[in-house]
This record gives sequence, structure tokens and C-alpha cells, in this order.
Amino acid sequence: MTQFLITLWLAMGRLPFALYRLASSGLSGVLALLLFALARERRMVALTNLSLCFPEASVTQRIRWAIAHIYFYLRTFLDRAWLWSGNESVVRDRVRIDNPQSLAGLDGAPATIFLAPHFLGLDAAWSRLCLEVDMVTMYSNQKNPVLNELILHGRSKFGDQLLLSRQQGVRPLLTAMKKGRPLYYLPDMDFGERDSVFVNFFGVKAATVTAVARLAKMLNAQVVPVTTVYRNGRYHIRIHEPLPNFPLEDDTESTQAMNHHIESWVKDNIAQYLWLHKRFKTRPPGESRIY
Repeated sequence: MTQFLITLWLAMGRLPFALYRLASSGLSGVLALLLFALARERRMVALTNLSLCFPEASVTQRIRWAIAHIYFYLRTFLDRAWLWSGNESVVRDRVRIDNPQSLAGLDGAPATIFLAPHFLGLDAAWSRLCLEVDMVTMYSNQKNPVLNELILHGRSKFGDQLLLSRQQGVRPLLTAMKKGRPLYYLPDMDFGERDSVFVNFFGVKAATVTAVARLAKMLNAQVVPVTTVYRNGRYHIRIHEPLPNFPLEDDTESTQAMNHHIESWVKDNIAQYLWLHKRFKTRPPGESRIY
């Protein structure tokens, strides 16, 4: 069944662009409303996150954001069909780097960390950047072996990319970065207390990994944020200026500064940030559960 659904999904991604946009928009719109109504647990996660981060917004506004978020989540899921099976010209046409000249600044730094917060277009940004530079990133193995193989194949489609599982540890990652590969790093998920500190995210304590600060300090790396927006059928990537005065001397202060930067980008694109993730699952000692 899994293989059949994957075949159907990939076939949809090969439709002519105009027909694909119409079909995927309609399907995502219908499913978004159904999932908001029926997927109670995930609906509550999204609404809880939005209420914690935007307490001043009305309930109606947060519901609108949640439904829009599920819609964009489904759209980006469907779009991985052409991202992972399409050719280079398709990806270049549908995923645009708004300021490609910023990539020229990579050559002068000892090492580079692409800081990619969990906006829903982060896989599109990865695939498009793979056409410009060979990178290294880390991934978590999926329980379904067919799906796991599909993801690894799709993310390795262009260039000579190095994908490391979290079980491989940090040593091969450091070796790759020292040889000039930028690290594409997703810094804003709750991985528990290990290697994390509790810093504010929209005023709420969130367990946040300190890896960006530690790697930047260890390798004298510049940290270059990459954000992606889905708009009118295409993805638009923004390569920001390197984070100024980063890292700070203290890893906790650096991690807090990173979160504040992420907050500013989220405010510009609320519906397309990953609200379905239990970002505040791990609590400081003595605090009660949120979800």
C-alpha cells in the first residue's frame, strides 16, 4: 500500500504545472478543513502553540492561522513529489533564490552554517541550494523503511550531498565542514534536555539545542540564516546576512539570541512556520506539561 501511494503521489508531481497547481491546491484545501475538524490532537497542538506565542491574537485569528498552516503543510508535502522526482529545470523554475549574489560570500569564511528554521518550505530550499553548493546535513531515520529510502534518495538527488544520521554523531559532520561543506541545520525542534538549554521562544521557555553556538565557536563559522516562503505556486528563498556578533561568549546567550532572530522571521510568515510540532513538550524542572 505504501509503495502504491508513493507511485500515485510521484505521478501527480509530473503533471503539467498549471494542472498540478489546480489539483494540489484543491486537494490541500479540502484536506486542510477535514484534518482541522478530525485530527483533534494535532489541531490542539497547533492552537496551543499559537496561543502561547501570540496570546494577544483573537481565537478566530489563531484558528485561521492553524487552518492555513495545515493547508501549507499539505501543499509542501505534495510538492516534494516534483522536488524529489523532477529535473533541475523544474526545481530552478519553481524554487527561486531571491538574492543569489549572497552565495558569493561563502568562499571567504572558514566554515558556514546555513541556519534553516522550520518553515514549511525548508525541503524546497535544500533542493534548490543543492544545485549551487554541496552541503552536509543531519537527518532522523523514519520507522517506515520505504519512506526512509524515498526521503534519502530525494534529498540526495542533486549534487554531491552528505546526509548523516543522528546516530553517526558529530565527528563526520565536523570533518565535512572543515573540508568546506556548509552545514544545513534545523535548530528549532524539541529534542529533549540533552545538549539543550531552556531559553525563551515568544516568551515561553523552550528546550533549544546549543549546537549552532558550539559549532560556530569551534569552527569559527559564519551563521547564515535561510528562510523560505511559499507564494503563488512557487517557493522564494531569502539568504540573510550572517548573524552579527555571533556566537557570544556564553552558549545560552547565543542560543537565546538565535531564538529572537527566528521569532522575527516567524512574525513575517506565521502560517508557514511548523506549529504542528510540540515545541514546548520538554519543560523546565517543576513546570507542568503543556500538551
